[in-house]
Amino acid sequence: MTADILFLLFACFVISGFCLRYRRKKVFAPDFTRRKLMNKPEAVLYRYLLAEVPHGWAVMSQVSYGAFLANKSFNRYMSVNSKRADFVVVNGSNEVVGVVEYQGKGHYGFKDKGRQRAERSDAIKRQALCEAGIELFEIPARIEKEEIRTLVSFLVNPTDEKFDVAKNSSVEWRH
Repeated sequence: MTADILFLLFACFVISGFCLRYRRKKVFAPDFTRRKLMNKPEAVLYRYLLAEVPHGWAVMSQVSYGAFLANKSFNRYMSVNSKRADFVVVNGSNEVVGVVEYQGKGHYGFKDKGRQRAERSDAIKRQALCEAGIELFEIPARIEKEEIRTLVSFLVNPTDEKFDVAKNSSVEWRH
């Protein structure tokens, strides 16, 4: 009799497991798949940035603007919450000192509609960062490692050194 009860319990468990799996499959079909966090050029830029920041600082990738920006207006907050910063540079006190946006070949899309959407999104990001007092650096598809070194040096010591846009003509600096 005990074996029969155990068998029934086991059968119920197995059947409920199949039902849950079937229900889950139906809700989440198709299955999620894994993808890389960064494309190859972004990964190169990430390594450059990481190599230049001081010990105790961090470079974070694909961070939601809503994670480091706040606004009393729900609508204004929501206008940035779902946007992602390519790279966020954080000092040893976990304060965001700069945002680096990589404007690679596909940034503006390949059609007018994509370009307009990207330009509108970029304008919102620029305004939000400006209001928050966070430096924004827009990096073109091609950049020299020395320009990254200068950019990080400026973020580490903003009062000691001016970021010379003329010397670093490929980087757009917004403040």
